Amino acid sequence: MVERTTQGLAKAAVIVSVAMALSRVLGFFRNSAISLVFGQNRLTDMLNASFIVPDTIYLILVGGGISSAFVPVLSGYLAEKKDANVWRTASIAFNLVLVAVGAAVAICMLLAPLLVRVVAPGFTPHEVAYTAYLTRIVLMAILFHCLNGVLMGTEYAYQSFIGTSLGPLVYNAAIIIFGLILAKTCGIAAFAYSTLIGAALNFLVQLWGVWRLKPVYTFSLDLRDPGILRTVKLMLPVSVGLSIAQINLFINQTFIASFLPSGSINALTISSRVVLVPILFSASMGITLLPALTRRAREKDMKTFAHYLTTSLRAIIFIALPGTVGLIVLAEPIIRILFEHGRFTPADTLVTAQALTYYSLGIIAYGTYEILSRAFYALEDTITPLKISLVTLAVGTSLNFTLGPLWGVRGLALAYSLAGFVNICLLYRALARRVQGLDMKRIGQTFTKSLVASLFMGALIFLLAPHFILPVNWIALIREAIELVSLILLGALFYLALAYLLRMEEYTALFNFLGRRLQRVAVRRQN
Repeated sequence: MVERTTQGLAKAAVIVSVAMALSRVLGFFRNSAISLVFGQNRLTDMLNASFIVPDTIYLILVGGGISSAFVPVLSGYLAEKKDANVWRTASIAFNLVLVAVGAAVAICMLLAPLLVRVVAPGFTPHEVAYTAYLTRIVLMAILFHCLNGVLMGTEYAYQSFIGTSLGPLVYNAAIIIFGLILAKTCGIAAFAYSTLIGAALNFLVQLWGVWRLKPVYTFSLDLRDPGILRTVKLMLPVSVGLSIAQINLFINQTFIASFLPSGSINALTISSRVVLVPILFSASMGITLLPALTRRAREKDMKTFAHYLTTSLRAIIFIALPGTVGLIVLAEPIIRILFEHGRFTPADTLVTAQALTYYSLGIIAYGTYEILSRAFYALEDTITPLKISLVTLAVGTSLNFTLGPLWGVRGLALAYSLAGFVNICLLYRALARRVQGLDMKRIGQTFTKSLVASLFMGALIFLLAPHFILPVNWIALIREAIELVSLILLGALFYLALAYLLRMEEYTALFNFLGRRLQRVAVRRQN
């Protein structure tokens, strides 16, 4: 039974991972479109800075509550077969978010210039004024994002991933299409307006996703609803923790970077988004794992709880380590192919690739965080992650102010990665005290074998890259893209071959899963 459920989690994680990967590809096209039209300069810095305040509102008021409290509360009701309670709590949450976020957005729109001065003190008065204008546009989009969060959380609780998978694809596609259409008339603000349009379209997709679950909507703002009370109680520490994490992020990517050369904010922002690709499986695994962990915790089945955690952590390591090595070795060609078009120059590529290299060092830390944090949320313990986030903030801030001025974007990226490792070490230590049965020996074996295989893979790619050249008469972008994809595929195959030789269980589990999927497809075709 445990094995079947684990396979089900893996299947759901793969589905969500594919959707997230497609969304991430569209996200790269979005950033490429911005780079193509505007390059990497103060304009793109201002656009990136305009998202800081709206993103903070989302994380504090909704983002933390969805993963840490809302989904576990709804999953608990579902485990007890109390569907009526699910829809009442979901309805009240939707209504409260509409009112609370609407008020927060209105206040922040009035205070936008002051908030921009706090976020990016290195900006000139003109830059502050224009960034405030962009911020007001994005703030309107964030209201849709927050409502989407409630709807997506409801779908996650029901382990329904159709709307949640399609919505981000629609969102990113809309940003690209409408951004390019409006660029000639609106300038860089076109991509702020297209963000608003994309968020609204995503909202419609999430409404459809929830509608499929046959909801029972209640127009109520009852703050005494037991589900709402539990959600608020659980999410308050997480909201504070996420605000702390957001402070660390904006210090890292905006506050200090606003004093660095023009384009530094953009270099840090887009390189950090590239790093998210190897973390996609971690995020999707965390999303699909949370309801299952919550039910095991409710049933006091801590043996299965520990089994799920151990298996998930080993899977993250198996994927994160080769991703880290691959991005470090191929940082410059990846940035060149994705973004070096139009006004994005080779010099911009070099700076962004340096940031990518040092951000890549933290992939395994932030991937592991996706699993460890949700383990605490499933245990309805949000205080411990909050305490740890305070320590991480102190460490991260010290590193940012030390390494940032010293090494520029490289120092800031390295500081962020190092802070991530401090975070997961403290989280794992605290979790090991709560959950008996975490198999550190098997986790260590996976880490050692994956590291060995990843280093050999990286050496192979490094040695082959200068000699892997297709005919020069091909179109440069197409030729370089095929070369890069070929090197990535070759590296992946070599890594899997080494995993097979090292008899890694994750390799066997992966191919068993793929084999079952192919067998099912074959049976369906025969029928």
